[in-house]
Amino acid sequence: MADEFEILITVNNDLEATVVRGRLTEAGIHSTSQPSNRGGTWNPVGARDVWVAARDLDRAGEVLKEDEAISEERLVAEEELAERSERSPGEG
Repeated sequence: MADEFEILITVNNDLEATVVRGRLTEAGIHSTSQPSNRGGTWNPVGARDVWVAARDLDRAGEVLKEDEAISEERLVAEEELAERSERSPGEG
């Protein structure tokens, strides 16, 4: 039987989703993301929903709560690192 997936969090963009998903992966939690349609609109470059298996929802929420204490500087650094890793070697 396939797992049921639920939205864990909606973030502002793909870069933020990448950071959240990376943290979840570090904690051993599988996740996925897709453009959000909350608010009745769908924008592929806008907000993204991060989904986890329903059985992992509570634990994933705890992981994100732990990360709330992370400094803004560290978040910016992680976002920049994620952005660089998504670029192909010949870019910027």
